Amino acid sequence: MVYKLFDLKETGGLGKKLTLERNEDRGWRAVPCDANLDDTLEKLSVLHEAGACPTEIVGLAATGDYLIVKQPLCYPFDNFEEDRRIAAASIKAVVPKYSIGQEIRVIWLQDQAWCIGDLHKGNIMRESNGAPTIIDALIGPLPPELLRAEPALQTAANRARDLREGREPPPDDLFHGVSDDEL
Repeated sequence: MVYKLFDLKETGGLGKKLTLERNEDRGWRAVPCDANLDDTLEKLSVLHEAGACPTEIVGLAATGDYLIVKQPLCYPFDNFEEDRRIAAASIKAVVPKYSIGQEIRVIWLQDQAWCIGDLHKGNIMRESNGAPTIIDALIGPLPPELLRAEPALQTAANRARDLREGREPPPDDLFHGVSDDEL
């Protein structure tokens, strides 16, 4: 087992999360920011439920300044890009055709869309059976108003929902099934 401590920062932050903000050009941007205890517990719960590396919440230090969790020992990735792709697919994540300032994926869980990011080399590992997994990531809910405003994100959310609910999503190609002669 590996024990991880989320330490309480002077600002009151306990971990990190993704927050979606409007930028000057009226688009949206995912920004890492401090999370509170509830945000970090939500993150751990969503990632666990989605199928990332199982994480057990051990408790909060008596002093209140450390959240303690444990995960099974994981091993380094073999091929980062391929392992990241497989780990993201295992949690039914979809890459949107819309940029919000950093590379994210969209998952559907708890009856809503979430963005998941921060899938760097330290957060992609292999479980004891060799399966690529995500051991940590940043998440944030995708607000319905953002999904309505950005059709590409809504499409990614719909595809993620289909995958989560066991349905094959429709082809992601506008011209799927159309012959070149018809174009």
